[in-house]
Amino acid sequence: MMAAVGVGGASVDAQVQNTAVRIGEAVTGVIVIRGGAVDQRVERINLGLATRYRTDDGYATHQLFKQQVVPAFDLRPGETREFPFSLPVPAGTPLTLPGTQVWLATDADIAGAMDPGDQDQLQILPSREQETLITAAQQLGFTLSGSEVEYHHGQIAQELSFRPPYGQYRVSEIEMMMFPQAGGLDVILEVDRRATGMASLFTSEFEQRGRWHLGAGTLAQGPAAVARELEARIRALL
Repeated sequence: MMAAVGVGGASVDAQVQNTAVRIGEAVTGVIVIRGGAVDQRVERINLGLATRYRTDDGYATHQLFKQQVVPAFDLRPGETREFPFSLPVPAGTPLTLPGTQVWLATDADIAGAMDPGDQDQLQILPSREQETLITAAQQLGFTLSGSEVEYHHGQIAQELSFRPPYGQYRVSEIEMMMFPQAGGLDVILEVDRRATGMASLFTSEFEQRGRWHLGAGTLAQGPAAVARELEARIRALL
């Protein structure tokens, strides 16, 4: 009865070996589950990734995905069991940047008891393609200033914000969303342009948005080639 309300029951702990992991690679480690005061039937142990996204009322937690990594087993009182794991980080996982957190969520489904869980913060690094585009923006003098996760057209999407070099491009900020697609990236680019002349009497800035496919061939040429294309896209939206 006490185990059913979480007293004297099993505990679960995911011990992560690589808290910094690049998209496309895997989080690895060991799940340690310790028995409590009574025999318990562990139906399964699940692992997944979770984040938070912005809503109209604040922020909500979102489970990016969850999967079973350990099948059912019986756990005796005081017993310790260890299960190694390797969990791939899929494309589309938000990057860990100012304004965005991603964590490993662990839960054990235990028959007739309160299910124990665990959370471990991760540092999600960009894929090689994403890193090339971010580096290209930085080569143009833009500074990555923050990020936010949103629910965008039926899916979770991360928007990266960049501040321009002082006095250049006549913009206050650019924002990018990156979607892996066919070896390249689909990019949504938003340019916040400062209003000038008579328009500045009514508004401080205008927003222009465009979308393009950044192909694998251009990405393979490196940040300099991508920077040229990005600059052309920015100027086209001014």
